[in-house]
Amino acid sequence: MTDLDQRITSVLREHTEDAVDIDRLTARAVAGGRRRLRRRRSVLGGGLALVALLGGLAVVPGLPGVDRPFTGPAVGSGPVPPVMRAEPGAAAAPEAVDTDTGVLHFGVDTTRARYLRWETWRDVESIRLDVGGGRIVTVELARSAESLRQYTAEGVPFDVSVFAEEAAFDGSTSGLTVDGLTIRVRQWKPVPGLYARASTSGQPDTALTTAVEALRLNEARRCGAPVRPTSLPDGARVVGCRVDVSGFPRLVTARFVITGPVTQEMAVSYRYAAEASTSTAGANMEINGRPARLYAAYGRIELLGLPKAHLLAEYGWPHNGFDERDAALVLGGVQVAPDPTRPETWD
Repeated sequence: MTDLDQRITSVLREHTEDAVDIDRLTARAVAGGRRRLRRRRSVLGGGLALVALLGGLAVVPGLPGVDRPFTGPAVGSGPVPPVMRAEPGAAAAPEAVDTDTGVLHFGVDTTRARYLRWETWRDVESIRLDVGGGRIVTVELARSAESLRQYTAEGVPFDVSVFAEEAAFDGSTSGLTVDGLTIRVRQWKPVPGLYARASTSGQPDTALTTAVEALRLNEARRCGAPVRPTSLPDGARVVGCRVDVSGFPRLVTARFVITGPVTQEMAVSYRYAAEASTSTAGANMEINGRPARLYAAYGRIELLGLPKAHLLAEYGWPHNGFDERDAALVLGGVQVAPDPTRPETWD
């Protein structure tokens, strides 16, 4: 047993009041966390640190974000995902959550919080927020507790998914100090059939409260912005979308994971950087008349000539199943905003 495994076991024993099988629960936390860590690093490119969390300071937030009117973004609040007026919000249609990775079925009041990153991955939709004063909170939505046990959004500091049991979604806040860092998680059901989790590290409970009160569950927004794939191989679909605007306007990144009907996987990544140069050097192929570079040995293609940006389709290891033609098809259909520093052009 590693030091990490021992720490997880110790935390579980100290904070679990009911009679449970500690060995089984520890094994589940360790194995599940490491499996998700490897998987996330290989596809959406993030990582998870694994630690166990449990506790209990009861704070019931009620039904945040359900009955508040939508307010437009505040001046200087940073970019927001484009609104999708034809799509329902999570409060009106909880059954729509996690059914389309291109849609976030909730948003935030940007007079109270700033978007840093948004993500749809498998069965979970999430937004990472700055709620003021550098206080960072990640909010996740899903249609079941099981979904939040299976996946944890990038940016959640520790793997808390093992504690996403049905009875725990009661609006309480759990907290624990590990190695001097305070972790806080709040779980609740905003409406029947909808499960929510907000988490933060090193911040007071007020950070969670601010984030929860800033939620807007009566709106839907598009995940893919300022870039989105529109052409996919037959039978393929986008299963993961992540956009990071924490460095806006100097840096914007996006990443999409595409899977096929038979164990196929491809990743499309976009990176805009104010300091980057625009070049077509090294082009050895064309995609719809545009210069591109094939890295055959690595299983990737880069579409060249985008202003201050790189756009790549990766189908080689650790991905598999797709080929050069599939990657070219996807890159040829990717829509890129003409100016990533102007969010009004993202729609």
